Amino acid sequence: MDEPVVDVVVAPDQALADDVADLMERIVHRRGPDGLSDDRRRALARTVGHGGRGFLAVEARDPVDGRLVGYAQIDRVDDLHDPAVEVVTEQPDRDGPTPGGRLADLLLDEALRAFRSGGGGRLRLWVTHATVEDDRRLARRGFGVERDLVQMRCRLPLPASAPAGGTAVATRPFRVGVDEEAWLVANNRAFAGHPEQGDWDLATLREREAEPWFDPDGFLVLDVDGRLAGSCWTKVHRDERPPVGEIYVIGVDPAFHGRGWGRALTHAGLDHLASIGLTAAMLYVDAANVAAATMYRSMGFVTDHVDRSYLATVAGPHAPT
Repeated sequence: MDEPVVDVVVAPDQALADDVADLMERIVHRRGPDGLSDDRRRALARTVGHGGRGFLAVEARDPVDGRLVGYAQIDRVDDLHDPAVEVVTEQPDRDGPTPGGRLADLLLDEALRAFRSGGGGRLRLWVTHATVEDDRRLARRGFGVERDLVQMRCRLPLPASAPAGGTAVATRPFRVGVDEEAWLVANNRAFAGHPEQGDWDLATLREREAEPWFDPDGFLVLDVDGRLAGSCWTKVHRDERPPVGEIYVIGVDPAFHGRGWGRALTHAGLDHLASIGLTAAMLYVDAANVAAATMYRSMGFVTDHVDRSYLATVAGPHAPT
């Protein structure tokens, strides 16, 4: 392929959003679900048609047919979080002799230039299936490793020998329009200080409820003495072949810690996913959370890969050299 045509976009339209969705479908078809994250996709949808503070994208198009072959996006979820950048290409986004590797670096460098021209600042970058080579190529661009998220997987149903929860729990489905406030209280207490899951508000939860994958029957809630004590929220990735269920968010209000309900709720979520015919499940756990990772391994989960976040402070256009 000839060199792609690269442009910076600060006010995306619906045509670009459609092209990004088409690129994601091609990526899934070629190598599985390693496309743009849900956060970046939602930020793009919010920005379409009216621009957005701190939003910029870099598109790479085939010079012959105009097809989108690569895409980078910088945005911020809200004022509490640093801006984040992600890069996706139709070819594998790895450094080296492949066109995808060169294109990924080209898109990132162009995005960094545009971010610097806009004033710079702290910037977070996520890489799926991160490698030592990613560490090296990003270090050359000023990024240091921040944290690792480990994706773990297991087969369903769980074997009869898998240790069950220490306490049996009776869950019920989440009630849309009823449970939001109580769930937010329990969630924000359970994830106080967490960089992604903490400090959710009603708008954030409503946004998830509007997702096509949202299913209240797979959002299992535990009530204790009239109080929402914990939950296990599952998600089905139907773009994988075969589909995979995810333990999307699991949390127990700290007031109820020490009762074995984290394990019991995980079992409840996995049992639900198996009951709807899924044969594999996944979850993410912070690499620093040794206790949780150990529990998941005891239940049959094994490490699939590592997603890594990197941080850089990008100097603005007038910074001294």
